[in-house]
Amino acid sequence: MRVGEIPGRLENAPHQGACWSADSVRFLLDLPAIGRFLAADGCCVTIQPAPGVAIEDILIFATGTAMAAILYQRGAMLLHGSAVTHQGRTFIFCGPSGVGKSTLAAALCRSGCGFISDDVCAISHLADGTPIIEPDGRVLRLYPDSIGQVGMEDAVGSRVRQMLEKFHVTPPEHDTPKKEAPPLAAIYLLADSNPVDLPGIVRLAPLEAAQALLRQSYRRRIALAYAHQGQPAARTAALLSRVGVYRLSRPREFAQLDETVARLRTHWDQLA
Repeated sequence: MRVGEIPGRLENAPHQGACWSADSVRFLLDLPAIGRFLAADGCCVTIQPAPGVAIEDILIFATGTAMAAILYQRGAMLLHGSAVTHQGRTFIFCGPSGVGKSTLAAALCRSGCGFISDDVCAISHLADGTPIIEPDGRVLRLYPDSIGQVGMEDAVGSRVRQMLEKFHVTPPEHDTPKKEAPPLAAIYLLADSNPVDLPGIVRLAPLEAAQALLRQSYRRRIALAYAHQGQPAARTAALLSRVGVYRLSRPREFAQLDETVARLRTHWDQLA
């Protein structure tokens, strides 16, 4: 990762978004009043802050979207989710921004789980085909109300961005792996419970699970731009042959967060 000059556009880029463009080896993210980010050749991220913008305040875009483009250029499979480990197994929680992935991961870490990843989960496979999540070496990113609910006030670090009331939080190291993460055991899609969809955990049928995982790709349009590199359909089929995908319906209220943690722990015992 380096700071440097970045062109205003990619010539003849076949893939275009509202603020990005991509070809087979380059991805350009152009955010007015923030900066430009160029991910190239699956190995290098260049950052050009907008005038007057501190680089520390925009690193989240480099380590998020730009780094995801690097991984997609390498053929990686990325899910929009947070992950924890417990008793030798890893669990992912997927869903759109704001659904509560990080807060649930924090509550699970507080209850004794180890932390693997927040917001982005890069799935790889061992030689025997066992799926694992590459630990990202990062910390949780939480809003003040979530920090207070999970009792991590003493672990609060810097702001994610100066203008954003969201903070880096270091989770406790209960069961956090030092190197390779334990095998992936289950993937949960977070959903809000309601009078019709009561709190609970339901396994998805294979086709529904496959469609759901493709929808949960991190920065999905960028994933599609590099689909020729990662073969997402084949990777998804291989993953589903090893791992179950479940819908976790739960109340969003903080007061019932411990109930969701208990429901998950019971489910993990049943999976064993």
